[in-house]
Amino acid sequence: MDDRLTQARELYHAAVFGGADSGLDLADRALDSVEADTALARGRIRHARYLSARAAGEEPAEDPTELALFERALALYEDLGDPRGTAEAQFLVGLYHQVLRGDMDNTEPMFVRARDLALEAGDDLTRSYALRHLAFAAQHAGRADDARANLAESTRLRRDLGFTAGVAANLVAEAYLADDPGAATALLDESATLAMESGAHAVAGWVSEARLSLG
Repeated sequence: MDDRLTQARELYHAAVFGGADSGLDLADRALDSVEADTALARGRIRHARYLSARAAGEEPAEDPTELALFERALALYEDLGDPRGTAEAQFLVGLYHQVLRGDMDNTEPMFVRARDLALEAGDDLTRSYALRHLAFAAQHAGRADDARANLAESTRLRRDLGFTAGVAANLVAEAYLADDPGAATALLDESATLAMESGAHAVAGWVSEARLSLG
């Protein structure tokens, strides 16, 4: 059993049988933390199902429950004063709006907040995700230099973390922003190698699509 659930149970018993009700607020905070983590995890699973259906050529409908889960997690983490959790939940709220709703304009502040909170919390993985999607927003707005800079920093973080599949994914995005065909080819070649090494079969498919698209 999760330590936080064990703690809440013990505090319940202390209040009911020992009259020590001073720990009930602490029990609520422990359970809020569990609920936030669970909501975030459930939302991620729903998002993965959406992406899987789209990759299979389907046109999946928007799932409002996914957004509700991310927003619930965000509210709980904010109340708990948890910058790491808040950063991840804020990123995922932005991801929902950008990916499922195609909102490339209003999501940029969400990713900026997620990036800054992740930096405060020392969460380089979430920061790499926020930077990646800030790059997509900048690319959409015609700010190619900003897009390249954000992707480069995201890729650096992912290399430092040993997140090979994430590096491979970023290199595909960088190839679309490359200044010349030779640079794009080199990026895609490295991405293909890293995707194979990390078992990132979906990313390998993105490489093939990018080669066709970029000629």
